[in-house]
Amino acid sequence: MPVFKSYLRRLLYELKELREALKQGDTKKADRLLEILIDDTQKGIEDNG
Repeated sequence: MPVFKSYLRRLLYELKELREALKQGDTKKADRLLEILIDDTQKGIEDNG
C-alpha cells in the first residue's frame, strides 16, 4: 500500500502542475506533463500485468 500512496502523491503533484500550465496557457508544458502521466501510467500497467 505505501507504493500506491507514493504513486498517488506524485500523480496529484503532476495533476496540479498540469492544471497550472493550462491556467497559464502554456500548452507545451501541459502537453509534456500529459505525456509523462500517460507514459508513467502505461509503465505501471505493464509492470503489474
